Amino acid sequence: MPVKTTGARGTMRALIYDDDEDLAQECAEALERRGFKARTRDGRTDFSSLIAGFEPDLILLDVHMPMFNGFEALQVLAETPRKTEIRVIMMSGARDNLLQAGTSLCEAHNIRLLGTLAKPFTLAELDGLLAGPAIAKT
Repeated sequence: MPVKTTGARGTMRALIYDDDEDLAQECAEALERRGFKARTRDGRTDFSSLIAGFEPDLILLDVHMPMFNGFEALQVLAETPRKTEIRVIMMSGARDNLLQAGTSLCEAHNIRLLGTLAKPFTLAELDGLLAGPAIAKT
């Protein structure tokens, strides 16, 4: 099933928030080939500013990062007025229980989680999540 990459605001935007810049860039390029406008954190850790300035429709979020981790990002997202319009894919190369904890946090704050990816993952796995429950805004 093809991924719908347009919404009410035009081309859908994807933010890849991962401290592994190589993986983030690879994901951004893959999402751009699929029709998204993509941006990486590019070394910045001010998640609130990135969300406000870029207004993503999709966030690929690494759970386990130094300085500002995925759990802190989810707490910020929980307070974001657009949280119901943003879909999240959590990813981690750390323990599975981190992804489980992130899933619980998303449920508790009504954050739209498309799924989780254990690193390393394939682009086919990412595509599977993108083609799953409607990523396009309703």
